[in-house]
Amino acid sequence: MPYKVEWLVEKRVMLSRYEGIVSIEDARGQVNEGNALLRVGIPLTHSIIDMSAVEKLPSLQLASEFMSTDMSDVRDKLGWTIVITNNKFLKFASSLFVPMFKVRQRFFSSLDEALAFLQGEDDTLPPLKK
Repeated sequence: MPYKVEWLVEKRVMLSRYEGIVSIEDARGQVNEGNALLRVGIPLTHSIIDMSAVEKLPSLQLASEFMSTDMSDVRDKLGWTIVITNNKFLKFASSLFVPMFKVRQRFFSSLDEALAFLQGEDDTLPPLKK
């Protein structure tokens, strides 16, 4: 499976990792598993999506998939959504959806940078480490 979803900090920071060639079914699975965790999270629940090991994404299909995602039941619980990638197309495509979903999103090149940012933004979190 080219993705994994788990708690980095139980009920506070969710980590999703993608790798290799990602299909539309993988994206659906990650979104469904991630939203299930967010529903039981303690607000504000932050989401880190590590796409640094992705080789290939489904292009337009992925965009339409995320446009149809219903986030109404988790939006109020969601803190920061952080995407780890150096892929310029992915950054551009993701930035198109941020206003639609009304989420706080940032991009970083590494998990260390993402964790340092979250630590600085949310002083209710315990010390963050990989």
